[in-house]
Amino acid sequence: MKTRPKHELPIVPTANLVDIAILLIIFYMACSNFVSQQGGTIKLPQSPDIDKLNEPLVLVAIDETGAIRVQGKPVATPAEVQGMVASLVQGQTVDEKRRVMLRCDSGILQSVFAPVMDAIVEGGGIITAVGEKPPAK
Repeated sequence: MKTRPKHELPIVPTANLVDIAILLIIFYMACSNFVSQQGGTIKLPQSPDIDKLNEPLVLVAIDETGAIRVQGKPVATPAEVQGMVASLVQGQTVDEKRRVMLRCDSGILQSVFAPVMDAIVEGGGIITAVGEKPPAK
């Protein structure tokens, strides 16, 4: 009676899997947009002089009800906006890194958004207002 030779399973090298996992994590972090504006709808003001900009580090939004959000988190007062903006742009010396995108509903009164704009500036941010181009006629 002949005995069959035992076949050993191939050895898969796993030492490099950690390197690959770390590279994948870095890739997805670089390609992701971690902050999204949640809650409330915003009807942006329209202007023919709108330019496309890169995403800033800080996002501030005021929805149609006047609710204020910084980085998607609700805040109650402009003083809170100032504190959050100051902590987010702290130590940034390049103007591009200090830019704060302000998304404000077109129906919001100046008495609501002006204190928020002042708070952003006092917190060290540079305001970039958001709007949209009107539809072509």
